[in-house]
Amino acid sequence: MSEGFDPVTIPKWGIEMTHGTIVAWHKAVGDTVLAGEEIVDIETDKIVNSFEARSAGTLVRILGNVGDELPVGQLIGIIAAGAVADGAIEDFIASHSNALSEAPAEAEEPRKASSNASVLARITPALRRKLAKAGIDPEQVAGTGPNGRIIKADVDRAMKAASGSGEQDSDGKPAGVAAVALSGQPLSPQQATVARKLSQAQSTLPLYHVTMNAHVERALALLSDDASVNDVIIAAVQQALTVHPELNQTFDGDRTTTVTGQPVAIAVATEGNVVMAPVVQTPSDASLNELALDARERITRARAGQMTPADQVPAAITVSNLGMYGVTAFTAMVTPPQIMVLSVGAVRRIPVFNEADEVVARSIMTLTLGSDHRVVNGAQAAAFLKVIVSRLESH
Repeated sequence: MSEGFDPVTIPKWGIEMTHGTIVAWHKAVGDTVLAGEEIVDIETDKIVNSFEARSAGTLVRILGNVGDELPVGQLIGIIAAGAVADGAIEDFIASHSNALSEAPAEAEEPRKASSNASVLARITPALRRKLAKAGIDPEQVAGTGPNGRIIKADVDRAMKAASGSGEQDSDGKPAGVAAVALSGQPLSPQQATVARKLSQAQSTLPLYHVTMNAHVERALALLSDDASVNDVIIAAVQQALTVHPELNQTFDGDRTTTVTGQPVAIAVATEGNVVMAPVVQTPSDASLNELALDARERITRARAGQMTPADQVPAAITVSNLGMYGVTAFTAMVTPPQIMVLSVGAVRRIPVFNEADEVVARSIMTLTLGSDHRVVNGAQAAAFLKVIVSRLESH
């Protein structure tokens, strides 16, 4: 706090966050604010989270409107500890603006908002996904909530109208729907972000893959109601990160950064057709049940669109498992600043020769490690994957 003022700014939630979109203000100018009270919702590339007041006082100025997409550090509100003059508020705004203008150029240039940024800010991710499933563009839904926000009743009415069973307005259009797009829908902000990042990675990242089969009879014997195949794989990856700490790092294109602990991200498909990657953070020496509990909680939040910044700590690798869909092998993309991704195929029974040269049935799983060649060379990738396979086969 400076001179009795506490600035409300776009926070940095996650290493890759550069901008945030204001979704809703919970306080108005003149309202009393308590320390720790949620005052504004901000949407990032991955989550919608609430900014909590750091101190008690009065919200004396709001500088960011719902729908505005602003850079991290941008002043959007001011909390004052006591009575203050307008001149003092203006001086504080000017001083904060001057400080922001001295930041690096990439931090000061606002990102160009998408054409539908304002309407997306007026609807929750859950309702947006519901409309997407019905093939309805949120821009065509009339919001009847506060400040034009789209509420559940608006969505239900639009879906009913789109199905042909709703009432029509004076123009012959379904009530509550300006028009229903039939030729496709724009990507959601999260989908657009994923598309942009993967396109950049595809064009700039020297990605290569190494593949090994793992005999997983012993690993499968560990499964229970509490622990899944994914949990066993994550534990094996953590062991590999322990054996090869030189690969437990991120890379921003210029320099590497060592990762703390052995966190492992896991790819999770959400209802909104976006793949999120919450990070499992149990210590590498934790029990399998402890790891499974941590993973289940984070996966549940990801699927519900309720990931928090604590679910997105830096990690060197993501585990992507399509085995449940019957996929035997595939090659996933590395998502910078991570440097590796492990693609996991389905468990399948095949005939193999045992030590006595007899044909027997074995359960195998194909694992494919994708790596950023700027940081991980082929020998390192092979050694890392070999530890994972050995861990799975030795259980």
